[in-house]
Amino acid sequence: MHSNDLEKRLIELEQEVSILKSDMAQLQNQINPRTKRVEKAEIIHTEIKPAIKKEPLRQDPVQKLKVNKTPLQEPKKEMSIEEMLVWSLPKVFMIMIVFGVLWGLKLISDYGILANGFKITLAYVFSLVLVGLAYFKEYKKKRQKALYITLYGGAFIIGILTTAAGAILYDVLSLLVALFVAMLYIAYGIVISYMKKSEVLTVFVAFTSLLLPYLLEYMAFGETIILGFIVLLFACLQIVIWKHQQIIALYTGLLFSQMAVLIVGFMNSYQEIAFGCTFLIVLGIFLYSWIRFYEAEQKISTLYESLLFGISMISLFFINLLAVNYNSFFLLVYMIGFIGLGSYAYLKKQRRLLDVFSTVALVAAMNFVVQLELATNLKEFLLPFTAFVSLLLALRLRASLMKVTNSLIFTFTVLFVFLDSSVDPFWRFENINQLLIIVYMLVLFIIANRPKTKLGRFEKAMQEFAILEIVPILISFYVFAYIAKIDYGYFHIEGELLYFLLIVLAVTTITMLFIKEKFIGRFLPIVFLFSFCYSMIYVLPLEELSDQVVAKNIVLRIVYVVIFSYLLYSIYKGKNYFGKWQEILRKSVGPIISIGLLVNMIAVITLVSQIHSVHYFGERFLYTGHTIIILITACIALWISSKGQKKFIRYTGYSLLVFGIAKLIFFDLSYLDLLIRAILFISIGGFGLWLSNKLLQKEDLW
Repeated sequence: MHSNDLEKRLIELEQEVSILKSDMAQLQNQINPRTKRVEKAEIIHTEIKPAIKKEPLRQDPVQKLKVNKTPLQEPKKEMSIEEMLVWSLPKVFMIMIVFGVLWGLKLISDYGILANGFKITLAYVFSLVLVGLAYFKEYKKKRQKALYITLYGGAFIIGILTTAAGAILYDVLSLLVALFVAMLYIAYGIVISYMKKSEVLTVFVAFTSLLLPYLLEYMAFGETIILGFIVLLFACLQIVIWKHQQIIALYTGLLFSQMAVLIVGFMNSYQEIAFGCTFLIVLGIFLYSWIRFYEAEQKISTLYESLLFGISMISLFFINLLAVNYNSFFLLVYMIGFIGLGSYAYLKKQRRLLDVFSTVALVAAMNFVVQLELATNLKEFLLPFTAFVSLLLALRLRASLMKVTNSLIFTFTVLFVFLDSSVDPFWRFENINQLLIIVYMLVLFIIANRPKTKLGRFEKAMQEFAILEIVPILISFYVFAYIAKIDYGYFHIEGELLYFLLIVLAVTTITMLFIKEKFIGRFLPIVFLFSFCYSMIYVLPLEELSDQVVAKNIVLRIVYVVIFSYLLYSIYKGKNYFGKWQEILRKSVGPIISIGLLVNMIAVITLVSQIHSVHYFGERFLYTGHTIIILITACIALWISSKGQKKFIRYTGYSLLVFGIAKLIFFDLSYLDLLIRAILFISIGGFGLWLSNKLLQKEDLW
C-alpha cells in the first residue's frame, strides 16, 4: 500500500510541475517579471505568486535637486595652459600697444612731423578712445571681460605717461595743469578698479600712480606734499582692496609705496623725520588691511604669516637706513606698535599672530638697545640672534617657505660669525657668541623634532628624505670645528696632532651609544663611529715624537684602545647600540672581533715603539714587549672563542699564538738573559695550559 501511495504522489507532483512550467512560460510571454530563485532540493507543493515587476524608486524631490546641483557645487577647475594663455593675451597686446604709442611719439618727435602739443593731444585722444572702446565692449559683448578690463587699464597708463611726458619732456603742460590731469587720471583708475573688481587693474593703478611722486619732485613740490600724496594714494587704494579682498594688490601697493619713499628720500637731501614717519604710516595702513584679510582668509594663513614676518623684518632694516640720526625714536615707535599688535592678537586668542608680532617686537627691542650703545658687542650678538628667532618662528608656525629661507639665512649667518670670530681670549664676547650659536642650534633641533599631530606636505618630504636626521650631523660638525679652534688656540703644538680634538671625539663616540635615537637621529652614531675608526687608523702609524707630546700621545692611545675595546665588547655581547646595523654586525661577529683585536694589537705595539723612540726603555723592552702583546692578543682571541661558536676568532688566536711563539724563539731569545727567559716561558706556558683546559671543555661546541 505504501508503495502505491508513493507512486500516486509522484505522478501528481509531475503533473503539477508540468502545469507550473506552462504557467511560467505564459507569464514570461506576457510580462517580464523578476524570477524568484527556486531551490534545487525537493519541492513541496507551494502557492506560486506571479512575480511583480519592481518599479524604480521615486526620488525625493529634495534629493533630486541635490543630485542635479552636484556639478554646480564642485570646485572650479583650474585653468588649462591654453586658457591661461588666452586670458593673458589681451594684457600682453595692451603692453605692446602702449610701447608702440610711445615709440611712435618718439619717432614723430625725432622727425619733427608734428608739434609737441599736437602729439600730447593725440595721446590723450587715444586714451579716451580706449575708454570708449572698453565701454562699448563691456555693454555689447559681456563675455570679453579680460579684453575690456585691459582697455580700461591701457587708457589709464597712457594718460599718466602722457601727462608726465607733457610736463617734463616736452614742457607743453604747465606743472599745475599736469598735476590736475594726473590726479584726474588717478581718480579714474581708482574708480574703475572699484567698479570692475579686477585685481590686475588695481595693480596697474597702484604701479602707475606711484610714478607721480617723481613728477611732483620735478615740480619742486615740498617733501610734505610728496609724502602726503604717497600716503593718500595708498590709503585710497585700500577702499578697493577691502571691497574686493585683493591681497596681491595690497602687497603690490605696499611694495611700490615703500619704494617711492625710499627712492625719493635717497635721491635728495631729505628730512629724516618726515620720511621715517611716512614709512611707518604706510606700514601701519598695510598692517591694518592685513589683519582684515587675515580674519577673512584662513586657508593659507601660514603663507600670510610668513610674508608678514618677512615684510616686517625688511621694514625694520629700512627704518635703520632711513633715519640714521633718529633711529632710537623710530625703533621705539616700531617696537611699541608691534607690542600693541601682539596685545591685540592675545585678546583675539590668535596665537600664531601673537608669535609673529612678539618676535618682531623682540628684534626691534634688540635694535633699540643697540642704538642706545649700552654695550659695544651687542651688534655681534644681534645678527645670529635675529636669524635664530626668525627660524624659530618659522618652525613654530610650520611655514614651509619661511623655513627654507630662514634656514639659509641662519646657515650663512653662522658661517659668517664662525669665520669672523676668534676664541682668544676665551671670555671675550666673540667666543661667547660662538657658544651661544651651539645653544641656538640645539633649541632649533628640539623644536623641529617635536611630535606633530598631522604632517604637512613639506614636513612629509622632510621626513621622507630624512632631513632632520642630517641636522644633528651639521650641529656636530659646527661643534667640532669650534673645538678645533679651541685646540689650535690653547693646546696645539705646531707640527703635531690635535690631541684635544681627538680625545673629545673618542669620548663623544662612546657617549653617543648611550643616548636614545629619538634625541640624536639614526645617522649621527654611525658618523661618529666612522670618524672614530678613521682617526684611530690615522694615529696608529709610527711617528717621531717630541718630548712635549709624549704624555699626550700616550693618553690619546690609551683612550682610543679602551674605547675601541669596549666597542668590540659591545658587538660581541650583541648590545643594541647600533640600530639597524645590529643585524649585519651579528652575522659578522667573528671577522669584526678578529680585525678589532688586530687593530688594538697594532695600536699597543706602536705605542710601545713610540715610548722606545724617546729612549724611555732599551731594546730588550721593545722586542719583548712586542712579543708579549702578540701572545696576549692570541690568548684573548682563544678565550673569546671558548665562549661560543666563533671559529674565525679561534683561528685568529691560533695564528697569532704560532706567530708570537716563533718570534719569541727565533728573534727575541738573543736579547733576553736566562732569568727573563725562564720567567717568560713559565708564565706563558702556565697561562697556555689553563687556556687549553678551557678550550677542551668547550670542544663539543666546535
